[in-house]
Amino acid sequence: MLYIVLPAFNEEEALPELFKDIEQNCAAIPHQIVVVNDGSTDSTLDVVKNHEKTHHNIHSVNHAENQGLGAAINSGFQYVLSHNDQILGAEERVNNSLNYPDVVITMDADNTQPADCIPLLYDEICSGADLVIASRYARGGEQHGLSLFRRGLSWGAGKVMKIVAPIKGVKDYSCGYRAYRLQLLAQGTQFYGPNIIQSNNFSGMVELLLKIAPFAERVSEVPLKLHYELKKGASKMRIGATIWGYLSLIYQLKLKKWSTVEWVEE
Repeated sequence: MLYIVLPAFNEEEALPELFKDIEQNCAAIPHQIVVVNDGSTDSTLDVVKNHEKTHHNIHSVNHAENQGLGAAINSGFQYVLSHNDQILGAEERVNNSLNYPDVVITMDADNTQPADCIPLLYDEICSGADLVIASRYARGGEQHGLSLFRRGLSWGAGKVMKIVAPIKGVKDYSCGYRAYRLQLLAQGTQFYGPNIIQSNNFSGMVELLLKIAPFAERVSEVPLKLHYELKKGASKMRIGATIWGYLSLIYQLKLKKWSTVEWVEE
């Protein structure tokens, strides 16, 4: 089964279009969509609830108050891990017995990340990868609509993390559009606990990557064409907090607070 986790904060306009995009691109793949409403102040929760009534494969998780991207991703993972056996029907259990893996994909709910990458990510897991990143920096990847500063921040963060915590096959450390083998997430959450992401800002996606990658035998990337100009509404990224988050991650790595980051020194 493929699970698509969408952390959402004030995305009432983008979600209906994204649901359609996912359905069109994933028609051939049995999939479930888990939307984590992170304390939205608009009608995001109502939009999801209305779609739940007519689409059996859409599920909602609700945070009464905004807790941040990391907490939303944590909640999405825990929903999938705890409901996997309930969601799987007889047909899906047969598919699993034929070596179709359970896969979790995370992506933004603002419709800036095209759903046509989902089959690429899924196929890469089916081909043996444990973790796959939709990368702006892989051959064929592009990014549109981002300011030069935002581009520079992502590029610089990747370069720094590549030096501090190199992961074979990874160029894009900060993009949250990824596919994880469900077993990989189970291992990670068993080790770190249900709140595997501690960061409250966008650096949480880098934190998750650094924590999960050591459990993966193979990490790879597929090209992403990011279209940030399609985003409706203002960016939710707080630049200062994100930069501080990256610095905090580096500090923790250097102090070896995470026992599983020994792979950095290999």
